[in-house]
Amino acid sequence: MPKPPDSRSEDPAKARRRRGRPRVLMANEPRAYREGIAAVIGQLRPAVEIEIVEPTALDASIERFRPDMVICSKATETLKGTVRVWVELYPENGTSSVANIGGRRTEYTEIQLPDLLSIVDKAGELAGTN
Repeated sequence: MPKPPDSRSEDPAKARRRRGRPRVLMANEPRAYREGIAAVIGQLRPAVEIEIVEPTALDASIERFRPDMVICSKATETLKGTVRVWVELYPENGTSSVANIGGRRTEYTEIQLPDLLSIVDKAGELAGTN
């Protein structure tokens, strides 16, 4: 299951680099889908630190958690300007999803778990180059 964020006052970016753990912020709808995806990523990628938040808390959570990747239902301007890797799952209840990996946009007609895991892995690689 996802772990709560550290309550220490250490700079999150420094702590992440020291631990070598990429951070994924989950803020998609519906809640059951968000929690299910987080649980599976946590099981299959145990080195990934996951934070689950309500979509309305996305921007504030980006500032606090400083994720390497975000999975959400609607990409905000804060997200687009701050996070290098993000996935917009079925925006506006549509049938496709959009991923941004380091500025490269990819559209998926039906995104699958292996696609998400590959994007998580890429976020980890990019985080290591910061």
